[in-house]
Amino acid sequence: MIEWLALIIFFMAGVVVVYHHVGYPVALKLMTQGLENTRPNFYQRHHRITPLDHMLPSISLIMPAYNEAGTIQEKIRNLATLDYPDYKLKVILVCDGCTDGTAQLAKKTMAEPECNHLNLSVVEKPENGGKVAVLNEAISLSRCSVVALSDVSSLLSSDSLLIVAAHLSNENTGVICGSYHFLKSLSVGEQAYWQYQRSIKTRESSLGATLGVHGAFYAFRRELFDLIPADTINDDFTLPVQITMKGYQCLYDPRIIAMELEQACNEMDFQRRKRIAAGNIQQAIRHAGLLHPKFGKIAFNFFSGKFLRPFMPLFLFMVLASSALLSLSYPVFQIILAIQLGIYSITVFYIFRRSQPDHKKLRVLFYLVSGHLAMAIGLINYLSGQTKGQWKRITTET
Repeated sequence: MIEWLALIIFFMAGVVVVYHHVGYPVALKLMTQGLENTRPNFYQRHHRITPLDHMLPSISLIMPAYNEAGTIQEKIRNLATLDYPDYKLKVILVCDGCTDGTAQLAKKTMAEPECNHLNLSVVEKPENGGKVAVLNEAISLSRCSVVALSDVSSLLSSDSLLIVAAHLSNENTGVICGSYHFLKSLSVGEQAYWQYQRSIKTRESSLGATLGVHGAFYAFRRELFDLIPADTINDDFTLPVQITMKGYQCLYDPRIIAMELEQACNEMDFQRRKRIAAGNIQQAIRHAGLLHPKFGKIAFNFFSGKFLRPFMPLFLFMVLASSALLSLSYPVFQIILAIQLGIYSITVFYIFRRSQPDHKKLRVLFYLVSGHLAMAIGLINYLSGQTKGQWKRITTET
């Protein structure tokens, strides 16, 4: 009886793991066959003032910042190159208790001839109140019809805002996000992961049901904004989903490029993934209402992708535990168990070494498995109340 139960658990948990990683992308591919991922043409003004400028929406580009001295100057210079009418764009930099001179460097850069046309305001807060508090206040005070949020550490393609304007001219679209890239990628595994994520988002967008965006850059209709709960961890999921649940589309356009400047060390990357993992379990619980059949394709995407993800460590443990029990009676499960233990042992070994395997395929496997280990720790931290919804910067110093 126990062996039969273990066998059922093994196959059921295994099916869930395989479906989440392989079955869902395949299902998306089949569902989007024949669907053209139509992207609107956008007004290409080529940095020239034209009579059509008045048709573009006003945009507030808000940048929360905490000790961003290393990238703030390049960010402002990048924003100065965006192809959008100056009088239609208001940039707001909120220095949330910065102690490294971020505000001073920003003001210095604004005085450069290439940047002094920017309508940029620097807000200095004496104490660190957290990213969510900054977003709630800054977005609520915005009077522009469109709000764009961007990380200080990411550079934007020059036509990003024009593409945003083109998408939001469709009254059914509420959120638009772009493609996240690295100037210097941390690893082969990370490259493979983001390529996988871009493929997923492209196909989800073809269904009009992209879930989750990257905080490096996304934009939305100001009128659709609701305050984000103060203890929210993954604000770049919660905010778009609140809009999606109102019946508006969240779309992905790879023509919008957000290029990450910072390169994280292995330890920093693992810490970041633990925090994201805690946010994943929080969002799965809080937005479980998205599983209701009334949300259709959104419910399918949410369940297959975002909802199952934080629970993968539990299913992987079920596979490990059941195969360990079955290995006492069946030699084939001894092999399956040995493979699992070998993979986990190698992953933990390299985590403690703060390095990665040399072989390309092993690096991809390491990135995937270490992500699930980080997810397990994040799950434990969240359920034990150790993770709070306030941001903190993880230094890149080693």
